[in-house]
Amino acid sequence: MAVDFRFYHRVGELNAKDIAGELDAELAGNPVCSAVDVASASAPSPGALVFVESTKALEAIASHPCVIIASAEALKGQSFHPGSALITVKHPKAAFAVMAPRVIAPRGNDSSSAIHPSAVIGQGAVISPGVYVGAGASIGENCHIGPNAVIGTGVEIGDGTHVGACAVIGFAVIGRNCRIGPGSVIGEAGFGLVPGPQGLLELPHFGRVVIGGDVRIGANCTIDRGMFGDTVLGDGVKLDNLCHIAHNVQVGAHTLMAAFAGVSGSVNIGRGAQFGGRVGVVDHVTIGDGVRLAANASPAGDVPAGETWAGQPAQPIRSWLRELAVLKRLAAPKRRTVDAGRAAGQDKDDE
Repeated sequence: MAVDFRFYHRVGELNAKDIAGELDAELAGNPVCSAVDVASASAPSPGALVFVESTKALEAIASHPCVIIASAEALKGQSFHPGSALITVKHPKAAFAVMAPRVIAPRGNDSSSAIHPSAVIGQGAVISPGVYVGAGASIGENCHIGPNAVIGTGVEIGDGTHVGACAVIGFAVIGRNCRIGPGSVIGEAGFGLVPGPQGLLELPHFGRVVIGGDVRIGANCTIDRGMFGDTVLGDGVKLDNLCHIAHNVQVGAHTLMAAFAGVSGSVNIGRGAQFGGRVGVVDHVTIGDGVRLAANASPAGDVPAGETWAGQPAQPIRSWLRELAVLKRLAAPKRRTVDAGRAAGQDKDDE
């Protein structure tokens, strides 16, 4: 998906030869290819700076002239667009983290005025004291923005949406009639860290958060924007207080999550799923339509549609209950032996 320039701006154009020189890397292909954009290897665009760590994404890259930062293993024996530049490094993701912010960067919030002159406030909207509204932001009709909330540059909020006190919203497109609780933070960069030659680096994020209509987000929730592409909450999703949705997660319509639910990056959740309290989901898995996860469940892989799972790691609830029953039976004789020993000791004391 292309970068949304309501939230980001182009910093400059980087020549492949200059990038290779700064990274002290080997350069092949077209040395005058320039990076004017950033993209994922699975959805590149012409002139994009991309990184490649495996051969899985190379088919998509072959159709566009790009500046490609990759490991030698990923490039071996592969064919590329004749206009592309190939930069070989040992740590491609770390090299991308260093160079990408010099091509595309987030738009900052102008603090010179509480409500930027270019912001659009719909008829009947209530803007409470202390609210900040950034450049190009759009707040729909009959919205209510609570005290000290921050609506960042370019943010779009649909008609009838209520935003609680001290909520912070950036890099987001929000639908109609939503409820966002006090203290919630929407659109921050995800927890993307990568080891490099000088230690851990933070990966830049160039995506958005897209929230459908009639969504309820409780107090003190966090929803991270995508690294590339969007983090999406479908229509009618309901989040309890203190839930966390990581970057690039897709949450299907009418999904429910109880308090302390946490979803790691790039998870795909189907329609109508139900999460109990403290559910934790690992990254890059699929939770099918209508799945029910019991409180404290921690699925470590895909969960088929319509199933109910429980446990740590989670499994179908019937097998989990059978395991509990077996453990209970194994523990019961030990308790009887201990109780019998205590009774025998008491009898001796009575003598």
